[in-house]
Amino acid sequence: MTTIQQVFDTAIHLMDEQNESTGVTQTQDTAEYKYRTINILNSLIVALYPYSSTYDAQAALPSAPLLQVSDYKNPDFTQNVPLDDALAIGVLPYGLAAQLLSGENAELASWFMSRYNYAFMDLSRKVRGTWEKISTPYGLF
Repeated sequence: MTTIQQVFDTAIHLMDEQNESTGVTQTQDTAEYKYRTINILNSLIVALYPYSSTYDAQAALPSAPLLQVSDYKNPDFTQNVPLDDALAIGVLPYGLAAQLLSGENAELASWFMSRYNYAFMDLSRKVRGTWEKISTPYGLF
């Protein structure tokens, strides 16, 4: 399972906001991003969850399990993202980067959002379908 830290690290590296000499992603410059990450991820997870292998379509009301935030200053980035790894690493970092940059650099945020949409569309086309019996209560015409 992919952790929040892995998604955050990937997004920060995509944004080229990591420390130049050490590669560390949690710095003074990225502190604001850290505080906003879990809530942004929760909004993205809800949209991606039906396409994940972790989705339970048989549940009475299938809803995405959300990440927990107990302290915004020190969020728990060790939590597992409730999506399969293909979505968590292949799609989620682009959406996170787009949302983190939305107020700072509209052009770059738009580029990341287009990458997010492309990656999502690409993976959603590869989701296997399921067969189910179609009832014909009124007969065939």
